[in-house]
Amino acid sequence: SKSASVNTELINVLVSLEAPSVVEKALTLIEQGAEPEIPDWAELITRNPSYGGTIKAMLDNFPPIREIAYAFALRNQRTGWTVEQRRRYFEFINAAAKHPGGASFGGFLANTRDEALGFCTNEQRAALAGITGENFNPVPDFAITPPKGPGQQWTIESASQQANSGKFRQASYESGRGLFHAIGCAACHRFAGYGGDIGPDLTSIRNKFDVAYVLESILDPSKVISDQYGSSMVTTKDGGVHTGLVVEKGESLEVYPPDAKAEPVKVNRADVVKIERVPVSQMPPGLINVLNGDEVRDLMAYLMSAGDPKDKVYGK
Repeated sequence: SKSASVNTELINVLVSLEAPSVVEKALTLIEQGAEPEIPDWAELITRNPSYGGTIKAMLDNFPPIREIAYAFALRNQRTGWTVEQRRRYFEFINAAAKHPGGASFGGFLANTRDEALGFCTNEQRAALAGITGENFNPVPDFAITPPKGPGQQWTIESASQQANSGKFRQASYESGRGLFHAIGCAACHRFAGYGGDIGPDLTSIRNKFDVAYVLESILDPSKVISDQYGSSMVTTKDGGVHTGLVVEKGESLEVYPPDAKAEPVKVNRADVVKIERVPVSQMPPGLINVLNGDEVRDLMAYLMSAGDPKDKVYGK
């Protein structure tokens, strides 16, 4: 479409449908570029040189607003990417960041980049490390110790009493980080640069959900299941049935079983008879039931810290 707003909505719709074709279509729009639409009020800042310096600098090197909107809409597309397409996407983000903008402009682009990275596989992240600025190292360089317990059957109410802003001030960053890996969260989820890529990257989870929602998702993960990370049952021509998270890999599928330690099952697309959604989360319920109260506090504070040991969640 000739309308930027229509194009943005079309990209949003296609991303929601997980349409693989949206990747190249959106990248083409981004790379074609367009003359920026300078706002009508731009002339006003020339009337007085004592104000509007930041705005004038932005107008002199106007950021690609339309294309940024396309890239933002495309950030959640999980399938259909090649490494080269990922490279083109992040190269645009880097180029856009060189334009001047408002106080939140750089942070907005960084968040867009980080959310898009959350949908990349470990192999893609390694290949793209040179342009994403990411120090790729999937192996933790810190000690991981098992929980001390004793655990209990945590409920939202009882866990919330341990996981609140007052308790977080006594939380241990190192303990929370170790527990994230020790109880299996990192087998599927990446956080602060470490972990798996089966589930979503949780580094920015605090920007989307509060502690109560995160606790509920841990204790009862099947209550709300994301379309992107729900389980499916794959039936093959030879009568085989494989249940788990389905990831497209070219002419084949990889089915990741609920057991995060199990190897994915590779299935040729031509051998698939049907794929049916399963109303059960990949994530086992009650992962925190092995933790004691202090450990629940430490883990939840870590999840709310964005991976920063000096974050305000710790009262520092």
